[in-house]
Amino acid sequence: MEVFTQNIEQVILEHFDKAKSSITIVVAWFTNKRIISKLIDLKKFKNLDIQILVDNNDVNQKYFFDLHLDNLEESGIEVRRQHISKFNHNKFSIIDNETFITGSYNYTNKANQNFENIVVETDTRIAGFYTRIFKFFTDKNYIDPNVEVLSENFEFANKLISTYYPFSQKLFLKLKDQINLGYCFTHENGLYNEISYEPGLIFNPKFKLHKELIYTISDKKSKGYPDLDSNLSQEFNLPITKELILNYQLSEINNFNYQTLQEIANFDSEKIDYESFANDVESNEIALTNYYTRKFKTIYTSQELREILLKNINIVIEDYIWINNFAPFLNETTIENIYKKEN
Repeated sequence: MEVFTQNIEQVILEHFDKAKSSITIVVAWFTNKRIISKLIDLKKFKNLDIQILVDNNDVNQKYFFDLHLDNLEESGIEVRRQHISKFNHNKFSIIDNETFITGSYNYTNKANQNFENIVVETDTRIAGFYTRIFKFFTDKNYIDPNVEVLSENFEFANKLISTYYPFSQKLFLKLKDQINLGYCFTHENGLYNEISYEPGLIFNPKFKLHKELIYTISDKKSKGYPDLDSNLSQEFNLPITKELILNYQLSEINNFNYQTLQEIANFDSEKIDYESFANDVESNEIALTNYYTRKFKTIYTSQELREILLKNINIVIEDYIWINNFAPFLNETTIENIYKKEN
């Protein structure tokens, strides 16, 4: 794996030059004229199969579609349109179905002035993962194998979707009676206080769509004590977080200080504080390598996911299961179909 934080545009152009058969590009914004010109030249002189997908936003409409669409299509490059309204925040390219480029870098002139990063790796398995994301956005009939895993395991799917999916109000009201609420409470185990929990809506920032739940929480605040007769009553502020679970478990068992707990709880965080490494390129590249190594190791095939489900994985602690394997392939239509199948 190669990590780059400088001269990113040039690195991308050089890798595109190495392409032998195909280039697939998926970016949120695409306004870089030099990259566009390079693609047109590669189509002309090497006759590569080139496909481009950008998000349907106003910036792309003005600076990509209006300015460059005709030239791209006249050269034989296929510019695809996404068939779903979900924001496409992806930033990756796939070369010859085996090498991929991904990171924080959008294909814009402004990106050259920002602190950005990319990684370049040759791995057909991960390249295939990004190809599936491309299909998800461009083929309305595409159903990812990972979604089929959810359809086969509704109890798991319901807990996972209830915990993480960013419901619209319309979708939430349709599925409200089926959505798993979850629970989280503390109790004595004879030695120390223990925390018990089940994944569900109370872990989801969209819990606010549940009016009865909000009413019960508000009632507790006004009274100063919870309604013990209500299954909607909550011991903790919502949404419940992975950090709360880890902090509570560690503090009760080990009595660590707060700072240590925070460091441990956030050890596997999906976020990297790039600014903290801005003046140290070497440290930054090490951090990025570690981040992407962890990410790519937790991208699984559908068969691997089936085997993981048999082990009753903890989807709150092992949140990469959602982030890397299911979230990229779900929209409101696929969610509805999963729940309809269960009815």
